[in-house]
Amino acid sequence: MKVTAIVTSPRAGGNCDVLTDEAIRGAEENGAEVKKYFVQDLEVNPCQACGSCGDGIDCVYDDDMADILQDILDSDAVIFASPIYFGTINAQAKAVIDRFYSVFTNPQKEFSGKLLAIYTSGAPAEALIDAENMTTGLFTNLGFETTAINAGGVLPKGAAKEQEEYMKAAYEFGKGL
Repeated sequence: MKVTAIVTSPRAGGNCDVLTDEAIRGAEENGAEVKKYFVQDLEVNPCQACGSCGDGIDCVYDDDMADILQDILDSDAVIFASPIYFGTINAQAKAVIDRFYSVFTNPQKEFSGKLLAIYTSGAPAEALIDAENMTTGLFTNLGFETTAINAGGVLPKGAAKEQEEYMKAAYEFGKGL
């Protein structure tokens, strides 16, 4: 079992990172091989809508996103974590998702497998529903079997560690792979 984890939060050790690590712990305990990406430390160029990928050509950018996409395509599951800022995913998450276009339009490639979407915010969990609906619908349309964790009320860095419900849900997803 191969798993690709993508943390789009700019805060190492933040709530997205904590919950992703808990899902990874469960997956590794179940024998999975996991590769984790921390987007803040990578070069991910924005999609330019040039259309080359629709012609069966890989994205024209030769940046870190090429490795992320290949790992996702080679994986059985993906963990995708984003903080919610002002009601939606952050800029780093949006840049990654926009680059999914190069797989979506390429007739030689397709996404599949399970995906855990982790959303964190200082706002209550109910406030994350719109962001969840927007992105999990997209992930499902891309071909993933999508599960989401809306971890609300976790504003301080690392506060998710104290939220047993969120930690357990992340761990159980990983363990279930």
